[in-house]
Amino acid sequence: DGAAAPMETGPQTGTPPCSPSSQQPAVKDDFQFVLCERCRQESPNLKLLTCLHTLCLGCLSENKPIGQCPICRTAIPQASGIPNMENLLFTNLQTRLNIYKKLSNSSGLSCSRCRSETAAVWCSECEEFLCTKCFEDHQWFFKKRSHEARRVEELRAESAHQFLEDTRKSYNLFCSSPGHANQGHISSIYCRKCEKPLCCSCALLDSQHASFWDIHT
Repeated sequence: DGAAAPMETGPQTGTPPCSPSSQQPAVKDDFQFVLCERCRQESPNLKLLTCLHTLCLGCLSENKPIGQCPICRTAIPQASGIPNMENLLFTNLQTRLNIYKKLSNSSGLSCSRCRSETAAVWCSECEEFLCTKCFEDHQWFFKKRSHEARRVEELRAESAHQFLEDTRKSYNLFCSSPGHANQGHISSIYCRKCEKPLCCSCALLDSQHASFWDIHT
């Protein structure tokens, strides 16, 4: 790890950037799973049901009189018909895919900071496109941190799969028990009964919890 120096090294010679027409089918076809499972549309408000199906707020509102998941008919326990848990994984993937679409569809991305110059670099930590001057200021400001930044030309030459793989971040989900809220107990269990992440100790010692799922699953 460590801060990259994208301004000094460019893309590999002899590797032509992929054209938008060759990239878009892969984005459209390979990532259908991040869409609402009922209307098959992209939505910033995706909810995760207890049956682990994902629906948008529009479909859930239409489905409220039924009170069941329209995919598998599992009952939705909330009276409002809207689950409390958001599908953060799908939302995060949608955000990153939209960044990739901007890269592959536009030849003149503007700097996210000065708004006037053409972007030359993308910082995955700040999630910003930066021109050469703003990138120099960015590197000076974050000189004691490890912000990874890459040239826009390099990112355009990648497939959507490569872009998501290179820009993914590792997040830890901490135990939701009140006594562990601020103690950094990392969750390894998901309780389907209370719909919360738990550390292994809480899951084993509390007889009220049942129907566990491994958090990685």
